[in-house]
Amino acid sequence: MTPSTDGSAADCPGKTPTSGCPVALDQDFYTDPHPAYRSIKRHGNKPTEIVLKTGMAYLPPGLRAWLVTSYEDVAFVLRDERFRKDITEAMPLFAANSGQGGSEDRARSSLLYDNMANNDPPKHTRLRKPLNANFTARAVSGRRPDILRAAAEALDVVAGRETFDLVQDYAFPFSIAVICDTLGVPARDRRTFNSWVQTITGDADAQTLQRDAGLMVDYLRKLIGLKRESADEDVLAHLARSLEPAEAVAQAYALLAAGYETTANLIVTGLLTLENNPEQKRRLWADPSLAPRAVDELLRHQSPFNLSLYRYTTDTVEVGGVKIPAGSIVFLSFAAANRDDSRFDDPDTFDIARSRQENLAFGGGIHNCIGKHLARLEAEIAFETLARRCPDLSVRTPRERLDWKASPTFRGLRNLVVGPGPAVAHAA
Repeated sequence: MTPSTDGSAADCPGKTPTSGCPVALDQDFYTDPHPAYRSIKRHGNKPTEIVLKTGMAYLPPGLRAWLVTSYEDVAFVLRDERFRKDITEAMPLFAANSGQGGSEDRARSSLLYDNMANNDPPKHTRLRKPLNANFTARAVSGRRPDILRAAAEALDVVAGRETFDLVQDYAFPFSIAVICDTLGVPARDRRTFNSWVQTITGDADAQTLQRDAGLMVDYLRKLIGLKRESADEDVLAHLARSLEPAEAVAQAYALLAAGYETTANLIVTGLLTLENNPEQKRRLWADPSLAPRAVDELLRHQSPFNLSLYRYTTDTVEVGGVKIPAGSIVFLSFAAANRDDSRFDDPDTFDIARSRQENLAFGGGIHNCIGKHLARLEAEIAFETLARRCPDLSVRTPRERLDWKASPTFRGLRNLVVGPGPAVAHAA
C-alpha cells in the first residue's frame, strides 16, 4: 500500500495510515490485502482514509473514501441507518470524491446497478421480496443433486488432461452453470454470460465495459420479456412477473455477478490456501465430509471480496473514535474484520478444526447476502468433488506468475494451472 492523495506517492511521503494522507489501494493490495490490514491494525485498527488507484464499473479511479476494518466497527456500520446505499444519490458523491465534479456520472451503471444491493428500504425490500423463497436454506438444499451434477460435468470436460486451468475450466464453468440454472438462463448462453460478467466485474477498459454491459442489458431485457409470458417458475420468471422490466434486469445482473464471481473466486483462493497449509489439505482430501467446516474457515480466512459494496454517510458519524464526515464514501473490509484478533483467536492461522464463530463473509443487517446458502453449498460441493476425483491435485502455477485481478471489489485470479503431482510453489 502506498499513501497518496491521488495515487501518486510523491504528493504524500508518509508511510502509515496515520500520516494524514489516504492509503492508496493498488496492485499490491489486490494481490494480498492483509499486509495493508495489518498496518492499519498496528495503528489502532481505526477507520482509515483510502484512495482507489483502479476503478471498476461505477467506482472511478482516484475515488477517495473511508475503509472500516475492525469486526466491531464493521458490524456497527452494517446496522446503522446513517450509512446509506442509494445508487442515484451515490453517483454524484463518487464524482465529487474522485475530483471528477459533475462531468462524470458513470451513466452506464444505471442500467445494471439500480438493484437491491445498491438501495435501502423501502425499495430494497420490494426488490428482494420476489427472490426470498428461492434462496432459503431449505430451497437451496433441494438443489444439491443439480449442483453435484454441475461439478461433475465441469471435471468431465478436463478428464484425462495432464493439467487444466482451475479458474477457466472448473470454477467459472461450474459456478455459471449453477447460477444460470437457478435463474433460468438457457444452457446454450452460459459461455457468453461468463465472458460478459468477467468483463463487468473485472478491470476491463471503459470501452469494453460499456460494450459488454450493453450486450448483457439487451439480452436480459429480451429474456425477461419471454419469461413474463411463460409458465416457468425459475427466478427470472418470478422477477419478470413481480418487477418493472428495468428493475428485473438490474436484479438479474446482481444475482449473476455476485452469485457466481464470488463463489468461483472462493474455490480458487481456497485451493491456494489449502496448498499453503498442506496438513489441512491432507485432512480434507482424506475426508471430504469436512468440506462444510473447510468452507466456513475459508470464508473467514480468505474473503472473496477485497472491499464491500459502497455506503455513504448522511451525517457525520463517529466510528471507532473517528469522525467520518457527511457525504463520505465508506467501504467495509469483511476480510480484515474476519481476522480481527479481538474477535478470533490466532486469526491469521487457517484451521478447519476451528470452533465455529459468526464471521462477516456474507455481510450483515438488511444487506446480508441473499445467496449465502447457495454459495456455501456450491463451495462445499466444489471441494468435495475435487477431493474425491482429483486425489493428487496440486497447483502448478509458480507463485511469481499468479495474476490477480485489479478489482476493488472481487478478489480473484485470472488463471491457475493445476494438475497431479507435487506443487510447483505454494501461495499465500
